[in-house]
Amino acid sequence: MENRAVSVLDKPAAVLTVVDVYEIAAVLGQEFERMIDKFGCDALVALVPRVVRVLELLEALVSRGATGQEAEDLRRELDRLRQERSDRHEQERKHQKELELLEDVWRGEVQDLLSQITQLQAENKRLLVSLSLKETPVTEEDLQKHEAGMSEKEKQVMKKLQDLVDKQRDDIRAKDHELTLKNEDIEALQLQQHRLIRMNQELLHRIGLMEAQGKTLIQQRAELEAAAQAQHQEAGALRLEVTRLKKELRELEREIEVAQTEELPLSNSEISSPASPLMTNGSTDEEPEEDSDKPRFTLQELRDVLQEKNELKAQVFLLQEELAYYKSDELNTEENTGSIVSSPSPPPSLPVADQRESGIRRLIFTAIMPMVAAGLITDDPTLLPIRRLSFV
Repeated sequence: MENRAVSVLDKPAAVLTVVDVYEIAAVLGQEFERMIDKFGCDALVALVPRVVRVLELLEALVSRGATGQEAEDLRRELDRLRQERSDRHEQERKHQKELELLEDVWRGEVQDLLSQITQLQAENKRLLVSLSLKETPVTEEDLQKHEAGMSEKEKQVMKKLQDLVDKQRDDIRAKDHELTLKNEDIEALQLQQHRLIRMNQELLHRIGLMEAQGKTLIQQRAELEAAAQAQHQEAGALRLEVTRLKKELRELEREIEVAQTEELPLSNSEISSPASPLMTNGSTDEEPEEDSDKPRFTLQELRDVLQEKNELKAQVFLLQEELAYYKSDELNTEENTGSIVSSPSPPPSLPVADQRESGIRRLIFTAIMPMVAAGLITDDPTLLPIRRLSFV
């Protein structure tokens, strides 16, 4: 775990997550336990609340940075899509302008051809009038030839106009086909955009679930480590108690042996006297009674008694803490009522960050308080800031 914490500390600040902050908090909790075992609680009384506050600020900044990074990515994606849409609109506008220009050119050419046709018709009428006014009569063959010549010119002009119209129609059809293809591409890109947005939302939801699971797993691991450490310390305390009881048992056995060695010469000297049987019988009768009055306990019974003692001590400790919390609550309510009577202004509301339960505080509390409950750390007033972490 220490190697993993070192790798987490080696990460740059931009890629840190809330899970990394909790791992750092767990490592700091282990370091605090080691320092408490070596130097006691006095050296860390003022340091632990400040470190907890710094870790909470780091957690808030990391969560805010992750949210800001996701929002920035989405904003960039939205800007890119908007830019693509504006480019498509610009291309459509250019195509529309080209079509309008082609239509204007076609209309201008048609207008020129129509004006040429009117001019030719007027010229034809003028020539016919001039021919009719001449003295020499014009034969029907000349008129038919002239009309045939004029009709050929008109036919050529009409053919040119028809070819031009067909060409313009083909160009318009090609442009329409190109526009339909562009619209299909735009619709496909919009569908892809919606699919990417939906995938992004699903990924964000999964990331949120994974972070929540990571937080719960880290909290459970911290609680299990604290419970295992408390059991280990309790086992050490039981071993010390067993060794102490063994020493006391050895001392009692030595005392019994000394008493027996002192009673042997007395019993030998009292054999000659007639009252000696009564005395010996009385002494022998008293010794079993004294031995029977002595309490005898097995190792399992001693362990049960010690465990019950530790549980009762932990319950008493928790009840004292709850009583102190309620007393401070009553004092706060009295102060608040007094302030309400004195000034009508409403009390300032607590920030949301203080009302929310902190996983780091719970981690420090569950790591240190079982050692106090087991009796391995002396319960003194210097532990008051750490005790208050459970009620914040």
